[in-house]
Amino acid sequence: MVDQWKSGGDIAIWHVEEPPTDPGEQADAHEQQLQDAEETFASVNVIYATNPQAAADQARREACETSERIHRDLTDP
Repeated sequence: MVDQWKSGGDIAIWHVEEPPTDPGEQADAHEQQLQDAEETFASVNVIYATNPQAAADQARREACETSERIHRDLTDP
């Protein structure tokens, strides 16, 4: 999944795909996605899910949890 953090727990999901079955091809594809994402200030996240929508939903949940944790850490004495 290629996405970009927008604000709070909101992310823009740009691309979701199933990984290649060959481990070498998978590593190469992941490396290329990391390079492409770096140029656009995006990130590549590996999420294991049953389908693309479930992966997107999980990514959004994780972004919200991370945002809440950061907010809590910044506001708690």
